[in-house]
Amino acid sequence: MRKIPITALTPGMVTAEAILSYDHKTVVPKGIILTENIIARLEGYSIYYAHIEDNLVVDMSMPMTSAAVDQHQDASITNLYSNAEVHSNTEENIFSHQFARCAEHYQNNLMNSLYRNEPFRANELLKETLALLSQNRQSISVFDMLLSVRSMEDSVYNHCIDVALISNVLARWLHFSEADQMMATACGLFHDVGKFMLPAGILRKPGKLTPDEFEIVKTHTTEGFHLLGRYSSIPDPVKNTALMHHEKCDGSGYPYGLSGSEIDKFSKIVTIADIFDAMTSERVYRSAMCPFSVIKYFEDDGIHKYEIKYILTFLENVANSYLNHHVTLSNGMEGNVIFINPNNFSKPVIRTENNEIIDLQENYYQSILKLSTMKNLSIESII
Repeated sequence: MRKIPITALTPGMVTAEAILSYDHKTVVPKGIILTENIIARLEGYSIYYAHIEDNLVVDMSMPMTSAAVDQHQDASITNLYSNAEVHSNTEENIFSHQFARCAEHYQNNLMNSLYRNEPFRANELLKETLALLSQNRQSISVFDMLLSVRSMEDSVYNHCIDVALISNVLARWLHFSEADQMMATACGLFHDVGKFMLPAGILRKPGKLTPDEFEIVKTHTTEGFHLLGRYSSIPDPVKNTALMHHEKCDGSGYPYGLSGSEIDKFSKIVTIADIFDAMTSERVYRSAMCPFSVIKYFEDDGIHKYEIKYILTFLENVANSYLNHHVTLSNGMEGNVIFINPNNFSKPVIRTENNEIIDLQENYYQSILKLSTMKNLSIESII
């Protein structure tokens, strides 16, 4: 048995002891053969070491769609998550309550500052938002937590808190310093404050915006920059993110068409978090999209529009966060995500309720070349 860093783990290693989270909850049981997906999942739990058996027991070069997928191992992990389901539901309820309270405090604080000239307590709001992360016991991911509050009212406050949490997670995945992780969170928390300066009728319009209305909406970037500029305690990266979070690395964004290094690094993080949260949330004019559909959007939209390292890190880790989740396919079939294709994150491998293995990546390309009864399958929803 060896104790080795998580960064040194390789597929095929076997856990000699259960791998535990910081609060001593089992993340991976003893005797599990590690895969790329499991290793990636461990990094998301901020676990640094694992006890590993001395010898490899399986050739991980074999494709995951073959018999190399060990059913007993998969059942062990599935049972582990099933046993934790009640505890997770309790955590979701606690998280939802604290999230709603945080959004209420955000609204009251900002409105009192704008209309009653009271101090804007940005640091208090940031601490309360960060507390949402510290309350996450890591038996369930931040993305699962956010899915649990999707039924809440669609508000700018909720969206800003969502983006703050996602930005924090992405900064951790990118191995930013703790100070920069906090800065990324603050940038996400206040990125959309300019929307409070827009006409409510436009912001809440249920239908498609006219070109003139969209031009008004685009001013929330400059409005937010000027609004935050009133407060000397707000750091420049937070102000810059309010201004730049709709800029794209290829120069196709707004308000100034900035590109590459002209865009603040924290703004690049918030841009990704902003799009992901907006598309996976209910809006007055459309339904929420499945996370895998949003991953596909990023892939189709062109990753060159984003900081390459940031977007690839985000897509890989987000996809892996839904490993072992139950999903519904576009043809109505249901199953569990058992493997994330590293070259096509939106097309994972699914094990159906009939124990059939469907590789959505292979199915996708076959559907182009040949018609089949399961042509171009995609994931419709995560249950």
